[in-house]
Amino acid sequence: MAVPNYRHERYLKERLESIAQQSFTDVEVLLLDDASPDHSLEILTEFAAGRPGWSVHSNDQNSGSPFAQWNKAAAMARGTYLWIAESDDVADPRLLETLVGLMESDSGLAIAYSQSMLIDEGSAPLHTFDVHYRYVFGTEAVRWEHGYRNDGIDEIRRFMLLHNVVPNASGALLRLSTFREAGGADPHWKLNGDWMTYLKMLELGGIAFAPNVLNYFRVHPHTARQKANETGEVYQELLALVDYISEHHRPEPVRRARAYRNVAAWWTHSLYRQDWSASHRATNLRVNAALLRRFLKLHPLVLLHIPYEGAVRLAVRTLELLGLKEPLRRVLHRAFPSHFMPRAT
Repeated sequence: MAVPNYRHERYLKERLESIAQQSFTDVEVLLLDDASPDHSLEILTEFAAGRPGWSVHSNDQNSGSPFAQWNKAAAMARGTYLWIAESDDVADPRLLETLVGLMESDSGLAIAYSQSMLIDEGSAPLHTFDVHYRYVFGTEAVRWEHGYRNDGIDEIRRFMLLHNVVPNASGALLRLSTFREAGGADPHWKLNGDWMTYLKMLELGGIAFAPNVLNYFRVHPHTARQKANETGEVYQELLALVDYISEHHRPEPVRRARAYRNVAAWWTHSLYRQDWSASHRATNLRVNAALLRRFLKLHPLVLLHIPYEGAVRLAVRTLELLGLKEPLRRVLHRAFPSHFMPRAT
C-alpha cells in the first residue's frame, strides 16, 4: 500500500494509526511525501521507525501531481495489490481484509471498493456516498445498497459514463498488474486522473463493491478537489472522459446525452465558484469560452443554466448570511433526498 502525502500533518497520525490497525497484516507500507512544507516528513519518519515493512520516500521537489505519486508507488510496490491510502482519510480496520477477500475470490477483478462515509475536518461523520449515488443515478442507485460484481466494460458504459463510481481512492483496492498493464495514471490530469485510470483498468477486468462502510473520506477546504475547482480546466477533463467512453465503448445514445448534460450543469454551477482574481482571470476566460462553445453544440439550453445558477448562488449566499442555509438543506434533503444533499460536499 502507499500513502501519498502533501501538507497533511494535521490528519497524518489518525490516518497512519488506521493503517497500522488493519486486520490484514501481510502488507508493505510506502509513505510518500511530496516535499511538504509542514512537519509531515517528521511525522511519517517517526511513525515508520521500528515497523517492519514500513518505509519513507520523500521528494526533494513537489511533483505537482498526486497521480505522479501513484505511479511512483506502483513502480516500487512488490505485492499483488495497490491501495492508495490518501493521507487525509481514515480506514476501518477491516477494509483491507474485506477487499483482499473480494479480489482473491475472483482473479478477473481489476478493482474492488467499499462504501465510503464522508467526514469533516474533525472526523465527525457527514453522510455515506449513497447520497451521491442516488443523486446521480436515481433508482439505479439501489445496486449500491448491496454488494455487486460487474463486467468492466458494462460498468464503463452504464455507470462510469455518468460518474466516477469509485469516489475516493482510499476506499479501493487495485490489482497491481492491471494498473501497470493499463499504463498507470496520467500525471498531467489535474483532478480526474483517478477516473481515467479506473476506465483503463476496467477495460481489462471487472469490478466488485462491498456495501460496508469501511472508508472514511475526509472533506475539507484544502483538498485537491477544492484547488482544481478554481478554474474551468477540470471540466475539459470531464468532457474528455465522456468523449473517450463515447468513442471507444459506444454507450446508449440516451445515456451519452445525459452524461454531456451532467457535465454542462456541473460547469455552469462552477462558474460562480471559480477564482476570477487577476491571477486566474485570463486563463479562466480562455478556458470557459472554449467550454461554452463546446456546450452550445452539445446542450444548447446550457445558456439558460448560467443566469439560473447565478440566481441560486445569490439566494444561497443570502441564506448563509441569515444562518438558514444548512437547516433548509436538511429539510429539503428529507423531503427530496434524490435532489438535495444533506450538506454541501
